[in-house]
Amino acid sequence: MLKNRSVAWAVAAVVMVAAVFFGAWGSYGGMRGAAQDAFDNEIMPRVRDASSQAFYMQRVAENYLSDSEISVIGIERIVLDIQDANDVGVIYGLFVELNRAVWAVYDRLEDVEMDEHNRGRAINFHANFLEQDDIMARAGYNNIAGEFNAALGGNLGFLVRMLVDEMPRFD
Repeated sequence: MLKNRSVAWAVAAVVMVAAVFFGAWGSYGGMRGAAQDAFDNEIMPRVRDASSQAFYMQRVAENYLSDSEISVIGIERIVLDIQDANDVGVIYGLFVELNRAVWAVYDRLEDVEMDEHNRGRAINFHANFLEQDDIMARAGYNNIAGEFNAALGGNLGFLVRMLVDEMPRFD
């Protein structure tokens, strides 16, 4: 069957390329799996906690802002979207959006006359949200994701880059 040298060389080349591709795929898949595990263990619990704080802050704001303002800012929608999401990139995008929404509520509440009890609650929920954000920024996940992204941009990363997404960093 392989008496023709050119066919033999072509088959050998295809086998070598396939071996390199599947080796790279396995290596990058393992690195991405480690980053995913770190995300699940270090980041996602913090995202949930921060989302709760944002939601509670919105509840305080509902006493002082109009329904249309609350709706436009959209904290509740974002929190629900985060709960439904399972893709790291989607969760990252939603968390960035949530961060903007929390600041929008906080800034807006500065302009509203509030009783001291509710102002204190809003400030505490905001501070708790920022604390979770800070913990995420210092999490080891960011180093793991950074190493994975650097490797993906490196030597053999071009082989799998179309099939594997980078891991967003939360720092």
